[in-house]
Amino acid sequence: MSNWWENKEATTSWDEAKPAAEETTTWAASSWDEKKEEPAQDNAWVDAKQSSWDEAPQAPPPATEFWDTQKWNLESSALPRKEEWELERDDSELFNLQGRAQAHAEGFSRYDSVAVDISGNKADLIPVFKTFEEIYAKFRQLLPEALMENLKKVQYTTPTPVQRFAVPCGLVGRDIMCCAQTGSGKTAAFLLPSIGRMMKHHSSPMGMLETPFAGACQPDTLVMTPTRELCIQIFEEAQKFCHRTPYRVGRVYGGERAKLQMPTIAQGADLLVATPGRLKDFMDRGIIVVSSVHVLVLDEADRMLDMGFESDIREIVGQGMPPKENRQTMMFSATFPESIQTMAQDYLYDHIWIGVGQMNSAVETVRQEMKKVTPANKFEELMAILDDFYATRHNQERLLIFVNAKDTAKWLDEQLYEKSMNSGALHGNLEQEERETNLKRFRKGEIDVMIATDVAARGLDIESVGIVVNYDCPRDADTYIHRIGRTGRIGNTGRAITFLSCDDESSKTLEDVQLLKELVTVMQNSKALLPDWMETLIETSEAGASWSWGNKDARDTQESTKWTGAGDSWWEKDASAAAEGAPGLEKKADDSWQKKEDDGWKEDSWGQQQQQEEAPAAEQPAAADYQ
Repeated sequence: MSNWWENKEATTSWDEAKPAAEETTTWAASSWDEKKEEPAQDNAWVDAKQSSWDEAPQAPPPATEFWDTQKWNLESSALPRKEEWELERDDSELFNLQGRAQAHAEGFSRYDSVAVDISGNKADLIPVFKTFEEIYAKFRQLLPEALMENLKKVQYTTPTPVQRFAVPCGLVGRDIMCCAQTGSGKTAAFLLPSIGRMMKHHSSPMGMLETPFAGACQPDTLVMTPTRELCIQIFEEAQKFCHRTPYRVGRVYGGERAKLQMPTIAQGADLLVATPGRLKDFMDRGIIVVSSVHVLVLDEADRMLDMGFESDIREIVGQGMPPKENRQTMMFSATFPESIQTMAQDYLYDHIWIGVGQMNSAVETVRQEMKKVTPANKFEELMAILDDFYATRHNQERLLIFVNAKDTAKWLDEQLYEKSMNSGALHGNLEQEERETNLKRFRKGEIDVMIATDVAARGLDIESVGIVVNYDCPRDADTYIHRIGRTGRIGNTGRAITFLSCDDESSKTLEDVQLLKELVTVMQNSKALLPDWMETLIETSEAGASWSWGNKDARDTQESTKWTGAGDSWWEKDASAAAEGAPGLEKKADDSWQKKEDDGWKEDSWGQQQQQEEAPAAEQPAAADYQ
């Protein structure tokens, strides 16, 4: 029996090589759009550039701190790698797990029954592993031993469903679009293969340089996020995974003064985490270039590709980044509407779809509750919830309140302060230092109640958030799913209470009726208990008729395989199907993974763009196909 990676037919390997593209193929830069993440003082030159049709565009401000730092590094022979004393310090500081959600055995076992849908070219040949030890044993060439030690330090033993399927797929270089429930471990699912790919094709990591780094920062892996807080969180996780490896991690985001970030970037970065606005700023100043990016990751990809950020992403990719055929692109989110999937085709090449969890659903570990309120008694209802929270809380449990406006967050914080409650706020009107300080205090349990706008709705992983209160009903179902996903993470249980404003006299809802229909769909699919009075507000028979959460592959032509979160294929549950030779785990259980001399794939391919000589040359797409 031949192995899945040994088949000499170029059309039968699941880590199919991508066609080589001409070196001159580039993306066309798109229009200058207003930055989303940056404060006005950092982007004044952009506004000036757009201020007049008659004036010539002004040059970006100088990056003096960047070049001065490199000059000092050269004169002082300062290398990018850390000294031993710094590594020893990181041994204790990086792996302090306080403030991050931790998995418990009872809750983690709930993942075993989660439905997993895999589709795409050769998707049925992708091997699946049930432990990190198995992954390491099979991909030993791609995973540094230090990385596996770091996983043990953060207490990673059993992969979550998204990690179980996405990590091996990413390690061999396949493009990925992954839709998985909140709190399911998506960050590790893209960081592990990103580091593995650097092991294979990144020959000059910062930690191996014998001379000071000079020139623009040229990351090998670029991770882009929509918010500053998520950027910082992913940066911290990447530091843990890259600890005592030769890979240097950097981060750039708006809100913090640019000159404070330049000295760190001046030492180079192998893996860069960034928000689009600040990244564009630094690229325009000539201190970051993306021509060497081999792995592109979009976290919260549906948000990154919506109408607010897509032009930024297109412009960044268009400034010399290798075309999609010559790089690996991975996209992760808890929601992926079909419209966003269609837009994503511009950035993905022959990708694998991984859908984890029930379609149109929030995570089942969250108990969802709807509460009718009138505008006049809304705050009174919140105080009743807070009184009960303080009376019944245990183990430093925390409560997170979501509102739709910055002014509301500020007002609520002031009201709770006057009532001697230990609260804090997280919203766009705060200085970045205030936002970071409040979030750190909330993680540590120094703040009991956090009032936040949707800046905290996506991706943030905070320990012991037992209750989420939607003081203001979210404006769309996607946001609802992300908000309540701040609790009930990694198999733990949580509670989400959503206020629905109603008119006191007519008892009619003041919320958008179509939104309430969508929320009914979300609750039904996550097996939440609907209140009896919901039928008086909306017709549940219409729920879901006009909305798609996007937890299925939008490509109708792709073959699909069904799995459980435990890594078992659905067909294995049916003995008769197995007897008939249905395709499944046994078919790909041959674990002789060592490459042979007559292997048609090049030794360093692992899913890269090299193809065997006898295979027909792949057709080169026109530049317009991916502009």
